[in-house]
Amino acid sequence: MYIARTSEFINEDIARNWSSWNYGQEGFEGTRTELDEKISSLEEDETMWFSGFEMTAKELRNSTIRELYENYWVLVDQEFKDGIAGVELEADTLEEAIKKMKNSWVGGQGVKFDTKDAKLVYSEDNYHIFEI
Repeated sequence: MYIARTSEFINEDIARNWSSWNYGQEGFEGTRTELDEKISSLEEDETMWFSGFEMTAKELRNSTIRELYENYWVLVDQEFKDGIAGVELEADTLEEAIKKMKNSWVGGQGVKFDTKDAKLVYSEDNYHIFEI
């Protein structure tokens, strides 16, 4: 099975083995302590924009938040907290998979896979193919 993933930081994705919401955009810049203090300072129904969502303090407190990059915090996509997202390519060979990837949109959620069970077999620019 071949799975494609779009990423600027594929090696970090492989090591991390989880996916964030909104491609990691609109996270919180600062230390974990600063983030916790910001969330704690909110009233229960007060909102804050986080990872592209307007969330109440209660929602934030009940969410899984992890460090995507040093001092940059994002919401973890609960569907992909134990694996990363990719798009399955219907192909029997790597050559077919490359062709399919180049002729398809391979962003977004798609399927979840554990990077421990996958081998990165092809990369071109920000496009990558794993073999499972």
